[in-house]
Amino acid sequence: MKKILVILGVLVMSAGMGCASGCDDFRCPANPYDGTLSFSNFTGVNFLAERLGNAIIKKAILKNSKGKYKVNLQSYNTTALKRGEFKSLEIKGTDTVTEGIYISNVKLKTLCDYNYIEINNKDNVAIFQKPFGMLYTLQFNQNDLNSTMQGASYKEMIRKINSIGNTYKLFNISSTSAKIENNKLYYTFNAVIPLLKMKQDITLETDIRARGGQIVLNNAKLVSNSFKVDMSKLQKILNYLNPLEFAMGIFAEQDAKTKIEEITIKDNIINLTGIMVIEEGTVTDL
Repeated sequence: MKKILVILGVLVMSAGMGCASGCDDFRCPANPYDGTLSFSNFTGVNFLAERLGNAIIKKAILKNSKGKYKVNLQSYNTTALKRGEFKSLEIKGTDTVTEGIYISNVKLKTLCDYNYIEINNKDNVAIFQKPFGMLYTLQFNQNDLNSTMQGASYKEMIRKINSIGNTYKLFNISSTSAKIENNKLYYTFNAVIPLLKMKQDITLETDIRARGGQIVLNNAKLVSNSFKVDMSKLQKILNYLNPLEFAMGIFAEQDAKTKIEEITIKDNIINLTGIMVIEEGTVTDL
């Protein structure tokens, strides 16, 4: 049972970006335990197994992530849980940091009331015997975005962009920052432009949209008129630098796919919801 629960804990930190039709076509499997109640439910053994499962999953998550986490695993009975069958799993995290990505609030919950992940100890793999799905909700504040952009991974992305800009003597980005004010996202980057022999702070006000299952910074506008630029070209660069899209790199494995369904800014907090699915028959290493 321990390996089943550990892989579930690790799973919520790994999913691939592009869901295509896979998420839209997702259907929950039939529940063979619907309306049944086992002896272990009456004796309290199942309750103890769930509490142990919660602790194991939380420990597994904290190996890869910092923050405060609460885990709620619901099973049908101890025998089913040992096989890898369970009713639901919900994970809540606050002030989390995972691989340099800062998120104020994280919530993940299984979509179906029956989930089946078999553990093959001989081959050291997990087999998703039924389609598996989770709903996720993420909240980012201004500090989250700036802390993420100060991380080594984001700076490495800037370095790669600069290598292209320097090659053609177009630009060199020296710093980036974000601000959320009046439910608007303001993105500032300092760029050196060799051809114009100038160094300029460029601040843009932008909307955020979910388009094609991804995050898009839309309708970007220059805050200052002291600098003129082709906004269509600048918006392409901005979407590449998008700290939110970068933050979704927290989901980064080919075995699972995600789709962003909605993104809004309310009370100067960015709220993002989506789903993650894994196809039946998927095999992953433990």
